[in-house]
Parts: sequence; C-alpha cells; structure tokens
Amino acid sequence: MTAFSEATYGEQISDAYDELYGDFTPSKEQIDLLEDYARNGRVVEIGSGTGRVALPLAQRGVRIIGVDSSLGMTEVLLEKTRGLDVEAVCANAAEYRAPEAMTLVFAVFNTFFLLVTKSAQEQFIARAAEMLAPGGRLLLETFVPYPGRLPDGPNPGVLPEQSDVVVKRWVSDGVVLFAARNTPEDSRFDYQEIVLRDGEPVRLHPGRMRYMWPSEIDALAAEHGFRLENRWAGWDCSPYQADSRKHVSVYTR
Repeated sequence: MTAFSEATYGEQISDAYDELYGDFTPSKEQIDLLEDYARNGRVVEIGSGTGRVALPLAQRGVRIIGVDSSLGMTEVLLEKTRGLDVEAVCANAAEYRAPEAMTLVFAVFNTFFLLVTKSAQEQFIARAAEMLAPGGRLLLETFVPYPGRLPDGPNPGVLPEQSDVVVKRWVSDGVVLFAARNTPEDSRFDYQEIVLRDGEPVRLHPGRMRYMWPSEIDALAAEHGFRLENRWAGWDCSPYQADSRKHVSVYTR
C-alpha cells in the first residue's frame, strides 16, 4: 500500500482492534487529568477509535464528541455509546468544526502524528483554535522521536534508525509483529502490524506517521495563538526531561 491517510490504519484494523488491544486501557491518571481539563464543558477527542478514552470519560459525565477519520472505527464506537453522552463523528481532523465552543480538544497516543502531512497538522491546530472557548485547552500526547525507541507500555513499537522488526504482542494462538521504517529527512515513520495466527491468513495493518519534536509542535501551536501551559513526561504529571520517551503537552490561548 502506497497511499496513506489518517484513516488508513483505522480502516484496516477496525474489525480486529478490540480483539487485539481490548485490554490496552487508559490509566486512572489519564482519565482524571482529561476530566479535570473538561471543566464541566463539552470536549472533542480527535482519533477516538473504538472509544478506549471517550467511553470512560463519558461514564464520568463528560460530554464528548469522538472524531475519527475511519468509518469502521466510528461504527464500532457507535455500537458502544448507548446511554452515554458520546457523539461519534466520522470526519477528517483537519476539516472538522465543532457545533459549539469546546473546553478541551485532545489527541492522545500519537494520533497527532497520524496526520501525515505538515499541512494537515497545521490545519488541525488551526481548527482546534477555532473550536475552543476562552480559557479552553488543546492537549496532545506523542512520543519524542529519538530513533531506536518509543514509549514503553502495553502497546510497544519502535522508531528505528532505518528499519526494524519487533514483537509487539502475543495473542493466544499467534503473535503480532511490528515492522517499521524511518525516513528522517521527511520525518516519516511507516509501519506494518503483522498478525500471524495458526491456520489463518496473514493480516497486515499499515500506518504512517509524520513525527515532530516537542519544540516543533510548540512553534506550530504558537503560530495559531497557543502557548505551552504544561508539559509532562506522562499522565502522572511527572516532570518532562530531555530523555523523556513521550510528552503530554497542554496549550492554552
């Protein structure tokens, strides 16, 4: 596959995502922090997928709009929203406009990097600025692009110097491999999740990211009136340091 978009990964894996990663749940600290920034308002999650974050937030009373470019992912989320104040929308993050002013717009677990061009990333930041009420926040969680590593945790991968293959996950009757290729001159990260199961055809789930250093994200956000309010190394609000594997960054205008 050569034509990538922000929807590519979700469209390829939506029917198997919960089976493979259903136990990959957000921490209490993550939900606590997002709930706090919601401030009893309405929020938008970009890249809501099948609801890993949106649903526990809604269960706490947060009114949330889950936006995902994958129709398959959106349909799975819709099946889970009964009785919860979750609106599931299939839309491109760079084009989506909220129906009212939001207190929080957020994209977690590297979703911002799934916007595969600088133009799309810039358009998303611009849309977030338009959606937020006075005092609202933009929150992004991404890995820090040091070659050779990605954040540790239940959904590991690797950003290689050039290319690499690692074991991503063991399943009951097989294994999920993660094959990755880095093109540093373009800040481009191509990968395949390869699902090997006994007696079944091989499944490939491709994706592409355009990664940025935190300072580059800060500069892009500043062009649209944002300033960095907080940056942590994780959802536990531990201090961000030069060797941190990821960052949780909060911007205000």
